[in-house]
Amino acid sequence: MSKKLIVLSVDSLFHEEIEYIRTLPNLKMLFEKGSYAEGMRTIYPSLTYPAHASIITGVNPKFHGICHNEKVEVGNDHPDWYWYHKDIKVDTLIDVAKKNGLSTSVVLWPVMGGCKNVDYLMTEIWAEKPDDDPRPVFENSSSKILMDTIFEKHRHHLRWKTQPYLDEFGICCSEDIIKTYKPDVMFIHLAHLDHTRHAHGLHNEQVNKALEDNDKWFGRIVQATKDAGVFEDTNFVVLGDHGHLEVNQVICPNIIFAENDLIKLDEEGNVISYDAYCHSASLSSQVVLKDPTNKEVKEKVFRLLEEMQRRPELGIEQIITKEEADKKYQVTGPFDYILEGTNGTSFHNQCTGEVIRKPDNSDYKFSKASHGHLPHKGAQPAFIACGPRIKEGIVVGLHSVLDEAPTFAEILGITMNDVQGKAIKEIIK
Repeated sequence: MSKKLIVLSVDSLFHEEIEYIRTLPNLKMLFEKGSYAEGMRTIYPSLTYPAHASIITGVNPKFHGICHNEKVEVGNDHPDWYWYHKDIKVDTLIDVAKKNGLSTSVVLWPVMGGCKNVDYLMTEIWAEKPDDDPRPVFENSSSKILMDTIFEKHRHHLRWKTQPYLDEFGICCSEDIIKTYKPDVMFIHLAHLDHTRHAHGLHNEQVNKALEDNDKWFGRIVQATKDAGVFEDTNFVVLGDHGHLEVNQVICPNIIFAENDLIKLDEEGNVISYDAYCHSASLSSQVVLKDPTNKEVKEKVFRLLEEMQRRPELGIEQIITKEEADKKYQVTGPFDYILEGTNGTSFHNQCTGEVIRKPDNSDYKFSKASHGHLPHKGAQPAFIACGPRIKEGIVVGLHSVLDEAPTFAEILGITMNDVQGKAIKEIIK
């Protein structure tokens, strides 16, 4: 039984693009020799880091603990991200594979920084500022065995977090890891397509060009397995993590909070103190209370949110309580409410200026297209697989991203316990 698996996550790869994808010179191999699902329902919020944590654990954010891309840093428009594996509360597929004696590699996969069960790790992480030396942050979170060889060889590709340079760096590292170390299990994440949708919208020439770039990158990964002599023993999975929706307006609830004395600002507009704060998840926003036990403030915030929802120009579709988020969407975190935007509405963290704004592409949360919305909305992520353990020509219906980790385990012949998803056995020999 083959025990090699390469999972390539193409951030925001949609199932609805499958007819175009299957015409591309390298990705068409997956369709000619493999099987696919008619979409994979993602988790809430439909953000990259929570989704990738679910893809690699098989559980919802309530259980793995990653409820957002970014941590709550009140008043900071660019807070720190959930870079590190230590923040995941359950075993990942990588942890289980390592316990079963398999060699492991991760390249640019979210929330895996510093994971001791990854033999060959190149973390997705970037320095605080564009001009900062990238080596220190990689050195503190990636495998030492790679830093003086593969990292130094390819670091010239890095342009902070900008694309397609970061993905080119990741592919170069992946090629060398495959040819040098031949890991049994490898997870790779590429974000160029997602960045392109944010900047240009859902479907256009730029998106098609980004799909073609990903096709070339996939071809290079396949060629690396051939060069390493492991192609015939390798199972390949290409998947997406979430959809996207067009954005027409960006609203700033924190300005309204400040007008109602829930946020106090200095003369320069910096946050001095707060009782409530909206932590944008792009097309939704998590409302954080400084003291959730203060019933008076909690009631005041809820009444204000209801008033805001009654203003149609603000585009608030739903107010989801902490209890509803836990029970209905299986997401918990340092918030008491979630605001879900109507189609076309995104949220901003800023506390001063205009309440309603146009998208400006200054950040993924305020761009021309984005995500973070309820998972049933819009396009669904893709899932395509081929290899010695995968049947040919099988098409299964809509599944969940929670089914992916147990499917990977089934392909590898290992077992993941305490997962919510189920292996897609119909596609496995």
